[in-house]
Amino acid sequence: MPCQAHLGEVRSAKAEFDLRGVSIVVVSFAEQSKLVHYQEKHQWPFTILADPARTAYQAFALKRLTWWQVFSAATLRLYLKLFREGMKREDYGKQDIYQSGGDFLLDRGGNILFARRGQDPADRPSAITLLKEIDRVSKRSDS
Repeated sequence: MPCQAHLGEVRSAKAEFDLRGVSIVVVSFAEQSKLVHYQEKHQWPFTILADPARTAYQAFALKRLTWWQVFSAATLRLYLKLFREGMKREDYGKQDIYQSGGDFLLDRGGNILFARRGQDPADRPSAITLLKEIDRVSKRSDS
């Protein structure tokens, strides 16, 4: 659910990402067959890639979380907020709640310009933070 909420926020700012010439790619450890259903239901305007072997997760150093991180106060507050807003938990098969997520900005050469590795499921940058980081690295590369 936190990932879905994060994608919803990013989708709401997609026009701003487009103005900056940024392509959004979502990588999931779910099997492709599960992602097809997920994409059909939500119509995310992003490329969604399946990585069940977690090759990208390993390459970006996304670790497994501890029980205490998964059930942190911040995570529990986020779940409560999402339930209050009417978000429902969706079952897309086997899910690994201990796999951390992250947000990365890469240049065309694959160099990491910004990295935010989640310390718990609620630890995701806002769309505004991502846009500010894009603007920051764009100014740096223009210099």
